[in-house]
Amino acid sequence: MVANERGQLLLIGGVAIAIVVFSTILFAHSLAVTDGITTTGSADTIERSADREASVERDLGRLAAETRGDDLDEFEARYENALQNYTETHNRVVGGSGGAYLNATLNESASLGNETQQPSSKDIDDPNGGPKPKEWVVAKNVTRIAVFNFTFTKGHDSGKPFNITVEGADGNWWSLEVSLNGTSPKNKTITVRDSTPMSPTVACSAPNSGPGNTLEVDLVAGTCNKGSGFRTFSDVTKPPYDINVIKGQKAEGTYRFAAIGDFPGTSYDSVDPYPVVPAIDVTYDTPSASYNRTVLVEVENG
Repeated sequence: MVANERGQLLLIGGVAIAIVVFSTILFAHSLAVTDGITTTGSADTIERSADREASVERDLGRLAAETRGDDLDEFEARYENALQNYTETHNRVVGGSGGAYLNATLNESASLGNETQQPSSKDIDDPNGGPKPKEWVVAKNVTRIAVFNFTFTKGHDSGKPFNITVEGADGNWWSLEVSLNGTSPKNKTITVRDSTPMSPTVACSAPNSGPGNTLEVDLVAGTCNKGSGFRTFSDVTKPPYDINVIKGQKAEGTYRFAAIGDFPGTSYDSVDPYPVVPAIDVTYDTPSASYNRTVLVEVENG
């Protein structure tokens, strides 16, 4: 969290300079949901305003990435605060010198994405308790994933292991399984398999019980706290993805998943909205033009 807040301060400080000297980025990083303009200026004025908008919207994406980091908790509130700080900095630098005054706020209802989670450690079952609670669909037609994290606390022996599978539109697949191996005490081991000749790969392992022996896995980044990095689903297949759990009773743990896709009613009574792609209401006010836009901001990760 401290690193994220420090990153936001550095970004906002840098923006104070960037706003003045750099405003010619094309509209490649955002998509207007709504657009309204009243102007008394020329076509050149409108074009300069559009260039300025593109630069600001790029900053909003970078700011979202810095704010979110690896922490989904209260992202909306933290991003709102970051937007307020950014707006104040922009208006001091640009508005005070006769340029455009800006206001930017998060529009949660127009943002894209949902999240599901299991915050307490237990079997990784169908949240809706459907007819086959141990084998269930996490999501289908997933075009973008912001967070896909598991913390495994225990594995269960006998039969087939826990498995989560990601199948891509290109026909390739990727899976992560949790199994037990060794003698007493047994270890829980995460193995990654996919449709390429390079699989399988042991990603990480830890004793099946005891303090400090949880396996924390980031499926987006391909990392595990008890091992080295591994090939993840985006390395071997392409969206949209279908994501399924098999043998949910064979592992215990927690998870959190935030994405844009279909969360089927067979698995969920309801899902919570989460701004994987945030929508921002942006207002510009200049001596010659007033703009009101709602834009979908691409969250840059680097």
